[in-house]
Amino acid sequence: MGRRKRQSPLSEALLDAPWWVSAALAFASYIGFHAILPASLASNPFLIGLAMVSRSLAWVPAAIFGFLGLLAYLRARKRQTQAGRVPGGAERRERTLRAVPDPGSLANKTPKAKDRIGETPPVVHQMAPSAIPEDWSLDALRQLEWKRFETLCVWYYEAMGFAVKTVPHGADGGIDATLYKDGLPAPIAVVQCKAWRSPVRVEPVRALGGVMHSNKVKRGVFWSLTGYIGQPVQTYAAEAGIQLLDGPAIVERIRALDADKQIKLLARAFEGDYQTPTCAACGVKMVERQRRDGSFWGCRNYSKGCRFKLARAA
Repeated sequence: MGRRKRQSPLSEALLDAPWWVSAALAFASYIGFHAILPASLASNPFLIGLAMVSRSLAWVPAAIFGFLGLLAYLRARKRQTQAGRVPGGAERRERTLRAVPDPGSLANKTPKAKDRIGETPPVVHQMAPSAIPEDWSLDALRQLEWKRFETLCVWYYEAMGFAVKTVPHGADGGIDATLYKDGLPAPIAVVQCKAWRSPVRVEPVRALGGVMHSNKVKRGVFWSLTGYIGQPVQTYAAEAGIQLLDGPAIVERIRALDADKQIKLLARAFEGDYQTPTCAACGVKMVERQRRDGSFWGCRNYSKGCRFKLARAA
């Protein structure tokens, strides 16, 4: 799946929320640590010391939440100032976007779509397209965005004669594809795919093993474009019955298909926009957004509440 953002989910959520949310948490935490918790501990003579500590340090979480509330207020004011004012004096919170549009999207925009309240037409810039590969190679795999890489996995197993059940988007529960043979109601294998920039460690492989155990599936396959790191991942995979495939091994298996199947698979994998990342939450193509420290991939449904992000190099 998509790469996770390495930030505190709570602090990021509070900074995006109205300032009064943090203010309410500051008040609640102070009351809790200064009054409620000490009162609940006072009846136990062994915990009186802990009650005193809680009361004396009650200001700490309150100060942290208060500071986050101040930052949230300043951030909101800055966004409003940058967005300016629209007729009637109401301020609109807007983001200026740089987008890689789908083919024909600009031509199909109607005045009604442009004039929606709270939205501005994105500033478009065109990604320099890579040359479409003529055959399968590791460089060809690296051109695929993460969702197209997962879809390639599905198409490969369909070409092998399996019936494949997939998770369209959202949390995948530890697997991306479940393989069935015709006439058999139970799955014969589960597959997980990762197009990460860094090698996979043992934790995602263990997650796949947990799914195998809960679904009573004896075989698992793990695709990792950048391979694996650490002996524990190799040891666990061998014990759990999981086949580990890295980039070169994936290319080798695709090249083992019949020539016509390879050609069809190549045409499908590199059809349309195969480089712009897909939002893992919504399943739509993402757009390039700007901030002070550079650009990043954001969801087109940001205005509807989706906050999924990827690093620009994704």
